Amino acid sequence: MKNSALLIRTGLGPAIGGTLFFVAAHYLPPTPYWDGFFRVLPAGLLLLAIRFGLPRGAWWWKSLVLGTLNMGLFTVLLLISAQRLPGGVAATLNAMSSLVAIAVASVVLKEKIRPHHYVACLIGVVGVALLVLRSSATLDAIGVLAGIGSASSMGVGTVLARKWGRPEGVHSLTTAGWTLLGAAVFLLPLAFVFEGAPPSFTGKQLLGLVWAAFVVGALGFALYLSGVQRLPVSLTAPLTLMNPVTAALLGWVAVGERFTPLQLLGGVLVCAAIILVANPDILGRFFTKPEPESAPEPEPKPVSVA
Repeated sequence: MKNSALLIRTGLGPAIGGTLFFVAAHYLPPTPYWDGFFRVLPAGLLLLAIRFGLPRGAWWWKSLVLGTLNMGLFTVLLLISAQRLPGGVAATLNAMSSLVAIAVASVVLKEKIRPHHYVACLIGVVGVALLVLRSSATLDAIGVLAGIGSASSMGVGTVLARKWGRPEGVHSLTTAGWTLLGAAVFLLPLAFVFEGAPPSFTGKQLLGLVWAAFVVGALGFALYLSGVQRLPVSLTAPLTLMNPVTAALLGWVAVGERFTPLQLLGGVLVCAAIILVANPDILGRFFTKPEPESAPEPEPKPVSVA
């Protein structure tokens, strides 16, 4: 497939992001707003140190908007959802961002979204539900609305990142740095309002912040944003489904969590959804009418030479 290498690199971003659930649970302090701020600020500064450049003109406010939608507001709403809902419900609602992204892309970008894109995303959401949901899950109205909001924030942010791309001659690491610093600007006042002064960190917690900032924040987000800026949303949006898959696999490897048959089926469905979107011919043949074969053109008659 064309751009397959770029698609794989883009998918590594959400896959790396899935490690954040384990790191947050075992290494980070219970101050999610400050955790988010200290995750995006060093990451943004590192990327700008590698590829320095300052925004010009509209890119000052565009960076703030992209940072707010993709990292800032998304994080806040996700935290509210996670606090008021079981983790499986919150993760499943968050997986809806893929559907939001392709729906918005069809309107904002006029991107041609085919039925099999929606089918594949729905398969992926069902897979996430089977992977992370528990039978004892309960619902809370505010938590559900926050979960839908976080999915919508990421979905819209993905579309805008594709629409705006990056300025001519500016490296993708630079725009990723701008976006992360935009998220830091959004999160800083919220951290002071809801959690007070910055907490002190133990050595173990600092190790968790290093991973969250430089591996998940800098490397993971840079990989994902680079692909989003260059590939159709219909290809990149379902890649976010890799996030809960990685989280579940890490729980199995590091903590010894066991998968039920339904959870295994869920993981298979998520992977199948991503493969189906990346290879549209698999599902596309069921939704696309075959073009009628045209009759062969008659062979030209030989011209006799007197």
